[in-house]
Amino acid sequence: MPSDLRSALLDATVVQLVPLCREHFRLTLDAPGLPESSAGQFVQVLCRETTDALFGGATASDTELDWTPGSPLELTNPDLVERHALLRRPFSIAGRTGDRLELILRTVGPGTEYLSQLKPGEIVSLIGPLGNRFTPPPEKGVAIFVGGGVGIPPMIYLAQVLQEANMGNPGQKSVAFCGATTRELLALTVTNNAPAPSGTSIEPLYNIAEFDQFGVPAVITTDDGTYGFKGFVTDALVGYLDRWITDNADRARAVIYTCGPEGMMKRVQEIARVRSIACQIAVERAMACGMGTCQSCCVRIKKPDPARPPLAGKEWCYKLACTDGPVFTGDELLW
Repeated sequence: MPSDLRSALLDATVVQLVPLCREHFRLTLDAPGLPESSAGQFVQVLCRETTDALFGGATASDTELDWTPGSPLELTNPDLVERHALLRRPFSIAGRTGDRLELILRTVGPGTEYLSQLKPGEIVSLIGPLGNRFTPPPEKGVAIFVGGGVGIPPMIYLAQVLQEANMGNPGQKSVAFCGATTRELLALTVTNNAPAPSGTSIEPLYNIAEFDQFGVPAVITTDDGTYGFKGFVTDALVGYLDRWITDNADRARAVIYTCGPEGMMKRVQEIARVRSIACQIAVERAMACGMGTCQSCCVRIKKPDPARPPLAGKEWCYKLACTDGPVFTGDELLW
């Protein structure tokens, strides 16, 4: 996967924050100077204030404390007495128009809780874009997006990128499959542009605003059946492929793109493999730096030549999700 795009450290201004469901929200940022980006990439966001005092900078003062052994130490430093996200957090890009950047986040800890309270005009520090990007399908191919939970945002950006790249090319087709455990955790905007899906239907509908704006129909699934197809998103994917992507020519032109929970992505990889359909997977890992420095986001990869280093003589090696990925092909990933 290509990874030749530039990145930058910059301050972005909050434009809008819109709740999407019980735990997800869309954060729109104005980020002048952000280098060119593409679908699959991410940004590392500082999820806390950027004042010098908070980071122990020039405005912070050193204090000498008297401590009596056996007695509690009186702490005043915010990093010691309050919950803060000390490290930046990686977030997939969900869309971009000029300098306007969209992120879809889920509130799960102090970092995302801080971001969820931001107001228009406030400043957010970010580094990006980082990582590599998805590769488009072949000419007149079919792009199949499979996203689960917070793995849905890069699928939205990919729909935008492909729509912009294929304007005037009616041969390009796309369809989205998006899964959530329940309707209350579906981080998408349901419209009335199509009839509500039934619990057994896998018919793609133009009823999700985020995909409809790019001409992409969607199949929505929930584990509990509170909206759309009842069951796993991978079950709906299997039904669609076995109904509409059946002959070798169709499969050769199709590419499955996926991001979400690891169990879901492993299943998507297997579904694609047994049907000889190309698959590109945006893996999710905890990333302390996002730039290959900390070496914390290792991914096991199948080596094309076991005799060559690294780990000469072994059929696998480690790569980094942040710099070598996050996008890998289904054929090379070893879970």
